[in-house]
Amino acid sequence: MLLLVAGCGSAAAENGFTLDDGNIDGPDVVQEGSSDLTIRNVGEFNHTLLITDTGGNVIAATEVLPPGTETVLAVELAEGTYQVSCRLVGQDSEGNIIDHYELGMFKQLEVGG
Repeated sequence: MLLLVAGCGSAAAENGFTLDDGNIDGPDVVQEGSSDLTIRNVGEFNHTLLITDTGGNVIAATEVLPPGTETVLAVELAEGTYQVSCRLVGQDSEGNIIDHYELGMFKQLEVGG
């Protein structure tokens, strides 16, 4: 089950992820079951966070987050290995394609009991 709730709270989340331009920072391991993940965009560009399983299936995703915003992503995760990533693709002022995933906006996430 996936629930997306937009918010602007400032409380630090134990299971939070910070999206910065070219980087995702957050835990490597979270507990199995229900989790509320606070996702913050501290970069200067829009970002999103996707959670995919080892087969590439999207388990959960946020909306596009403008710079300086955050959201809470409530997820139910079974034990296993997942990937968190930003999959936005944009274009700079010179027409160059900028793929956030190719810039390093991904990390492995282990879910354990």
